[in-house]
Order: sequence, then C-alpha cells, then structure tokens
Amino acid sequence: MMRVAVVSPDPTSNSGGVERFCHTLRDVIGRLGGAADVVGANELDSVAHDLVITNGMVSRRSSAPRIHVYHGCWVDHVRLGTRTNAYSLQWRTQFLLKGAAKEIWAGANAYRVAVSQPTAEEVEQWYRLRVHRVIPNGIDTTTFVVGDRDAARSQLGVSPDERLALFIGRAEARKRPDIAVAAASRAGYRLMTAGAGTVDGATSLGVLSPSELRTWIQAVDCVLAPSDYEACSLAILEAMATGTAVLTTRVGYVRTLIEQVPGYRDLTAAAGDLDEFTRALTLLPSRGQAVADATAFVRAENSLDRFAEHWSAAIDEVMKRTTTAGSHQGPVS
Repeated sequence: MMRVAVVSPDPTSNSGGVERFCHTLRDVIGRLGGAADVVGANELDSVAHDLVITNGMVSRRSSAPRIHVYHGCWVDHVRLGTRTNAYSLQWRTQFLLKGAAKEIWAGANAYRVAVSQPTAEEVEQWYRLRVHRVIPNGIDTTTFVVGDRDAARSQLGVSPDERLALFIGRAEARKRPDIAVAAASRAGYRLMTAGAGTVDGATSLGVLSPSELRTWIQAVDCVLAPSDYEACSLAILEAMATGTAVLTTRVGYVRTLIEQVPGYRDLTAAAGDLDEFTRALTLLPSRGQAVADATAFVRAENSLDRFAEHWSAAIDEVMKRTTTAGSHQGPVS
C-alpha cells in the first residue's frame, strides 16, 4: 500500500480552499487503495511516506518523490487581487516578492501540478517553472446535487417570488463584494451572503454547513462571484453543480469552462467591470440552456471520480519516473 503525506498549511482545518483540497485528496487517495495523512510541514518526518504532496507556499524537502500543487500564482494573486486596496507600492512589492520566493522554492525539484490552465501559464510566465500536469479541483457532486428551487425555498421559508442572489465566502476585497452588492441592487435582487463576516447592503446567513449551503444555493436565483483573482474556486464549482447560475468573472478555471461551454460567456464579466457584471445579471432569465450546459460540464469534469482519475495518473507517472531514474528525487525538468 502506498503511503502519502499531504502537507497542508493548517492540517487541523478543513475550511480554507487549500485546506479543503488537502483533506479531499487524502480521501481520494484512500479510495484509490493508498493511505494518506494530512500533516503540517514540521510533522512530515513523523509519518511514514512513499510520496509527498506539498501545496502553495508550504513545502518541505524529502527523500521520497514529491508533487507540488499550485493553487494559484502569488504574483498575479497580489498584482490583480490587491488593486482595490490602499496598500503602498512598497508594501505590495515586499508582500509579492516574499510569497513568490516561497512558491518558487516550493516548486523546485518537484513534479508540478496546477489547478487550472491559467494558473499553469502564470507559474511558467513568472517563475519559469514548467507545470507537468493540470488537475482541476474536484467537488462532492453527491452533496451538491441539482435541486428544485421551489422545494428549496419552501424548506427555507423563502417567498417563491422574491429575486435572490447569493455571495459565498469571506468578504475580502479580492472577492469584490462591493460589485456583488452594486450589481444586485441595479438588477433588482436581494443579496444574501454565506460565510464569515458581513457585507454592507446584504443579508448575512453566517457560516453554513455543506448541506445548508447547498439548499441556499438551490433556493436563490443566482450566485454572484465577481472576484478579481481565482485559480479554481470550489465555491463556484459547487454552486454550478446544483444547477444554479453562477455569474462570475473570466478568471482562472472559468476561462476553461467558457472554452468548453461558449454560451456561458454572457453570464461572465471582466474582473472589476460593474457594468458588464450587471449586464450579465440582466441576461440571466434568457440563458437557461447555458446554465444547464455548464452544470453538466462541471458535474462530469469536476466530480470526485474524475478528480481521482487525474490524480491516479499523476501519481503513477511520478512513481514510474522515480523508478526509471533509480532514485527518490522525482522529476525536475
């Protein structure tokens, strides 16, 4: 049985995107017949492992072969995701360089995986590191199922006639809750938020369990995700998997989705463009087929079964290369 150590920024947490990914990957490796532990970098030596999977800025050298996963590129995360903040140029530069140095070091001497094709392109552009494989994030399509809006509203005690939009996640500047509030107001929707923190002009639902979140996603008319920067958002994929429209920006994995489902482009906008985002919201009632096509794509391509296929192939490739090389250094080209 293969033993895998998955190195997480916080192995005790299952709330952040990277942390959730680590626990999902652990479970998938178990389904594939292996055994995986989610650990912190300082705990790596305390668990037996034949393979190490590190993530983001968190890395640790090992005598075993290693896969490093890029959940975005820090350079573009800072460059594009802090445009609306009042941080000084000096602070942004230092913040960018420190994080980039960590991601470069983390990816060196490892087999490199990116969660979206745009992320792979960013890593290769800024870090000059070739990404060996793109593996989009996987979601639990048995929890986030296609639902009936009227039934979900009845369960929640919501009026069947009210126009509702939902913003999911922390109310941080990069996710642009200000655009969600303004667009919902312009188009005549009441905005709800699910997650930590509050947003002026919206009704907070607080932090929801997965089943509670699924029911609210099914109940609303649409989910608004106007982020300035995302690599492969779990929240967007989960919402799309329920059959609910997600109005979002053309960043990260959404670009891949539009390539495969061209009709969905009308429900997206350029990052930071309130007018285009509002226009997308007004077009929503006439884009039912595009929503259905996007749902079908996500449920097929981002299911945990598909995720397991991708990761099984990646692990097999790494271990075969290691055996061929006759060492445990892993592929580094």
